[in-house]
Amino acid sequence: MKFDMRGMLPEKVEMLELLLRDGLQHSPKYIPVQAKLWYADQFVKAGYRMIEVTNFGHPALLPQSSDAEEILRQVSLLDSVKENGVHLKTYGMTKAAFERAADCAQKGYPPSSVTFTISTEDLHGRRNSGRTREEYFEEIPEFVRIAKENGFTIDMAIACVYGSPCAGPVPIENTFELIDRGLDWGIRRFTPCDTTGESNPLRSYEYMAALVDRYSKYDDEMKYRLAHFHEGRGMSLANTFAAILGGARIVEASLGLGGGQPSFVVDGVPGLGSGPYYDNSMEKGNCPTEDVLVMLDECGIDTGIDIDKMLQVGRVFEWTMGRTLHPWCTKSGRPIKQPVEWCIPEGNIAYIPPYGPPEIYWADPSRYKPASASFIAKQFEGRKLRWDPWEEKVKKVEEEEKGKTAVYSHGGREFVRAVETSVKRWFLLPKR
Repeated sequence: MKFDMRGMLPEKVEMLELLLRDGLQHSPKYIPVQAKLWYADQFVKAGYRMIEVTNFGHPALLPQSSDAEEILRQVSLLDSVKENGVHLKTYGMTKAAFERAADCAQKGYPPSSVTFTISTEDLHGRRNSGRTREEYFEEIPEFVRIAKENGFTIDMAIACVYGSPCAGPVPIENTFELIDRGLDWGIRRFTPCDTTGESNPLRSYEYMAALVDRYSKYDDEMKYRLAHFHEGRGMSLANTFAAILGGARIVEASLGLGGGQPSFVVDGVPGLGSGPYYDNSMEKGNCPTEDVLVMLDECGIDTGIDIDKMLQVGRVFEWTMGRTLHPWCTKSGRPIKQPVEWCIPEGNIAYIPPYGPPEIYWADPSRYKPASASFIAKQFEGRKLRWDPWEEKVKKVEEEEKGKTAVYSHGGREFVRAVETSVKRWFLLPKR
């Protein structure tokens, strides 16, 4: 029996960028509003229609979100956000946090949704929110009331769905219970989370499939098919893919693999954040945006996102953070689809990357000039060369280049430019 994985994949998934909230809360330095605003604008221009913006939690525990009201106001005013009707997702875990969100709504810049986080088991709940589930149940109806009265939706983020760093694997039935209670309260948005990277691909598939089996009859009225995986043990990409196989249709990820427990030391000052409450690793970043976008595209899944632009923004983010970050595709780029010139001639050191530390690798799409048939033939002159499997591709490049070049002379040398190809740079012609 032939296994058809392609038939199990959706044609499209929606993307939600987490950087401004979850992706920055672990940062050991405060990221200014101006920088956050720039990234928000870039995300929307790249095609995002859902972004996390901030957290209304207490600034003493979340110093990175001490600017919650200001960043929400300024993001709301961005032309790109207003023109595209972007969903602005925020967080809050207390009545006071919801009241701060309500105040923003009353002043004319409401969040689209406010999300609270409840844990699937009480050991983690005690460390993360200071509440057991039963204690939280007494407060949630008030959250629902505030949201309804102020015109924003409410989202239940469910922590440790796939496993807890305090208690180990958690049965999916615990998640069922929380979603069922949420539906009774009128909640229709749910975010099942692998909070600290405890899952594995098998569990990610089985749990998401179980959620779909139970709640797919409510697909027209609720959101729950979200893949939200943190990186703890090198499996966040595999977990995301497995959850999509299981039925997830929204992928939450963070640029730069950002995220984790709130930082304890901020701008060199200890005690400004909550610190490592429940895990021995500070960096539990979200599934990396750059890598997941490339992975999904390579698998034929449309995201509606300008991937090349996001790789560029990812490289800029390394400068904001002042260090090389973990995603691979900001360094390696996207897989090539045809032979390219630079990898054929011997002794070409033009593309040797600079040396660190940190290692400063980069992926510049303009360097990948498609190689024509004549170019390849010249490199293998006098040698036996098999043209499969890329003969048709290089012939196409040859045809496109004929009659579509311009020659420019300067200082006694000639340069040639491809006018209508994907590469629009000047190349030095060899001396005649």
